[in-house]
Amino acid sequence: MVLESISGFYCKLIEVGTEKYTQKMEVEHIKLWNKSFLSLSLLFFAISVYDFIYISSLISYCFFLLSILFFYTIFTDLKFNALAQTFTYLLLSFIFFYISSHIGLGSGIYFYYIPLILSLPVFFKISRNKKAIVLICFFLFFMMFLDIKTNSVKHPVNDMIFFESLLGSIGLVFWLVCFIIRKQAISIKYYKKRVGIWKREAEIDIDKLKEVIDMAVQNSSHFFPKFKELYPYFCERLIEIQPNVVASEQEFCAYIKLGFTTKEIAKFTNSSIRSIEGKKYRIRRKYNISEKVDIYVWAANL
Repeated sequence: MVLESISGFYCKLIEVGTEKYTQKMEVEHIKLWNKSFLSLSLLFFAISVYDFIYISSLISYCFFLLSILFFYTIFTDLKFNALAQTFTYLLLSFIFFYISSHIGLGSGIYFYYIPLILSLPVFFKISRNKKAIVLICFFLFFMMFLDIKTNSVKHPVNDMIFFESLLGSIGLVFWLVCFIIRKQAISIKYYKKRVGIWKREAEIDIDKLKEVIDMAVQNSSHFFPKFKELYPYFCERLIEIQPNVVASEQEFCAYIKLGFTTKEIAKFTNSSIRSIEGKKYRIRRKYNISEKVDIYVWAANL
């Protein structure tokens, strides 16, 4: 019973934020981010508990706060905000400097700078966030330089803290490597699928496509069955994203997939333009399509 409750809570936690996205690849990436931040939170929590029980240094309090911070991040979109990410890096740099200045360089806290630097190209797009990366690197190296220069007072060396810092930094590097591998695996999986779809579209018989378009223009009852034969994956994706989609809505999406305008769809189906616009609005709501996204582009990329 307890295990079922924990499993249910974990599943709900991983699903946080996925309802905002319709593309399966995006949903998988959100789940990965949630899993990764949960594991990062647990890692910092484990280090803080170990330190509190066996060492009772400043690390336990600082890392406990970090575990809460990363756990809270799961429930927000801040993890995708460049400004929030920059602030987090600066905060982590300052915390590591603060701890090191209190317990000395012999504590090995400087090991934590390694995963911090290595993770920069993972969480920031170099072409888009050059200023943020330069600022973080400058602040990181400044903190490291200041740490060395200001640590003139000799602190008693504690082998347990050094060992803890070494293992903690290795754990963070391992976490980073796992995140990169899993992220790449998701991207490769869906890009392969997308390439397969493009290949199938390229192989579509022009005569069959023309026949389907003619059926749509004539409002033939055979239009949608023929469309499904030509674009089977499209209808599969519609059902996969929204299982309660009805046949009439799928047929309307087929018109959009073929690129027919609102006026053309209204003419072919003997409907008013207002009625077609209403259907488009309902499709947007059902599939959570933002107003900023062109519905024709959405259908083409589905």
